[in-house]
Amino acid sequence: MSIFKAYDIRGTVPNEINETVAERFGKAYAEFLIAKNSDAKKPLSIAVGMDNRISSPALHAQVIRAMRESDINVVDIGLCSTPFYYFAVSYLGLDGGIMVTASHNPPQYNGFKPVLARAAPLGSESGLKDIEAMYEKIPVIPDLIRNPVLGTLSSRDILGEYIDANLAFAPPADMQDLTVTVDVGNGVSSLMCAALFDRLSCKLIPLYFELDGTFPNHMPNPLIEENIKTLKKTVREKHASLGIAFDADGDRSIFVDERGETIPADLMTALVGRELLALYPHEHILYDLRSSWAVKEAIAAAGGTPSICRVGHAFIKKQMMDEHALFAGEVSGHFYLRFANFGYFEAPLVVTLLVLNLMARTGKPLSELVQPLRTYFSTGEINFEVADKAVILKTIETRYADAKSIAHLDGVSIEYDDWWCNVRASNTENLLRLNLEAKTENLRDEKLAEVQNIIQK
Repeated sequence: MSIFKAYDIRGTVPNEINETVAERFGKAYAEFLIAKNSDAKKPLSIAVGMDNRISSPALHAQVIRAMRESDINVVDIGLCSTPFYYFAVSYLGLDGGIMVTASHNPPQYNGFKPVLARAAPLGSESGLKDIEAMYEKIPVIPDLIRNPVLGTLSSRDILGEYIDANLAFAPPADMQDLTVTVDVGNGVSSLMCAALFDRLSCKLIPLYFELDGTFPNHMPNPLIEENIKTLKKTVREKHASLGIAFDADGDRSIFVDERGETIPADLMTALVGRELLALYPHEHILYDLRSSWAVKEAIAAAGGTPSICRVGHAFIKKQMMDEHALFAGEVSGHFYLRFANFGYFEAPLVVTLLVLNLMARTGKPLSELVQPLRTYFSTGEINFEVADKAVILKTIETRYADAKSIAHLDGVSIEYDDWWCNVRASNTENLLRLNLEAKTENLRDEKLAEVQNIIQK
């Protein structure tokens, strides 16, 4: 299976991702970037950052060497979260960047997230396939005949500027009555979260802030309930106001209310979207196609323009640019913002600030704030291992041909007046992913059994 995925490069270390792969990828990315900026009047510059996996420093060093040998200047931003990396590329006015990370995958994985200027994403439909084709032609170069190093290497510490930009978007209220439990799972978000909470008046209960790339306490994926058990328990035992969990590279955040119950990320999109519309009226807000009907209803009721979008950061950011959207939320816990001077990228710290401000201003617990949004009955995402994804998708579409609407933004989406579902194919595995919602619990269960039967046959 190719290490080139829909939105990034990822695989296991060392059999799929290693220093040789890092160098070849770096050379391919450099070739692509130079061709894209063929009219540039000065040498190109990029940022290179990394998460704290054990394999990251060696891969980071090889990527930097490949860039410099390709006559590209490198700004080394070192250990950082992926949202910080996006900010750095834009804030420093660079031509692109590479983040060494495997996001929420287990510690034996690693990979690369490349971007263009202003942190514009590189996905399979926006250049990553071209880079893959170039990568296949890059030879392994023996050390004895290496290219001379032409590009410069410098480093920048802009953590303070990053925190300033987040605080400017959502100036903090008086939060001294709030207690926040934050679980970063021994990942790099500890650096960004510590800097943010030092500037806030609330009390912080940190969980696993010690950097450890083996992730000894739990796997770095907060979407899996097992991985946030300690967070939930701590929220309840310490009587915290809420809990927040970040994944390994800090671009996903999952919220837990004061009762220790997980809040679905689509409902957080609705909650935060309303807050943003109160600050910035009549803006355009995107929600991914797995989201509850409650999201578009909340955005419209708050005077915003809701638009459905495809799953995946490269697709969402492009649609945000095309529609000049202010905010977008994904069921996976990615939350995106339009930073006026810096571009479109994940902003979990701004979302955190908005939620804390809302709680401080209203004096209401998070569960009470979210409760009015719990108007429908959802299955959540269910995965099915299948042999022929295309045939099943066509069968579902045929079975529900009388639906109110059928869409193909990603997979097939079926909508009736009282229920809807989306079934889409995984980009990397023989899986179909089902999301279904209905107006009643009984109808949800009935339609889930019906669609399951089609898939499993």
